Amino acid sequence: MGERVEDRITIHAPLEVVWNTITDLPAYPDWAEGVTSIEVLEEHEDGSPHQATFHVDAKVSQITYTIEYAYDGDDIRWHLVEGETLSQLDGLYELTDDDGSTVVRYALEIDMDLPLPGFMKKRAARTILDQGLHGLKARAESVG
Repeated sequence: MGERVEDRITIHAPLEVVWNTITDLPAYPDWAEGVTSIEVLEEHEDGSPHQATFHVDAKVSQITYTIEYAYDGDDIRWHLVEGETLSQLDGLYELTDDDGSTVVRYALEIDMDLPLPGFMKKRAARTILDQGLHGLKARAESVG
């Protein structure tokens, strides 16, 4: 079982803008720290991503992984299909409208195939979560 982290943030942009920011995977290198490129492998009928391969500069190494997305109402979930140095990468963006703004709950469970102490894995998970939320907020508010 991996390290679980979660947090919430209010983004001063409509839910639709936040949704579109999250699902516009090719734009991630513009705002998601460490993401160098993303290749969308499959899309759902509505054009939303189904499977995508991420290329990430994790400072100590380059990591490539493929995740699969599922959508349920305003929730966006994903899980790891395959990955280098990752054995688990499950996540959720839960979006809630808040009078024109959007509250985002981001939950992440990650496990790495690296011989690291638990506290270092937890710190890595927290860093991914924090960077993801703050990058998403900055991007969505700049376009929304």
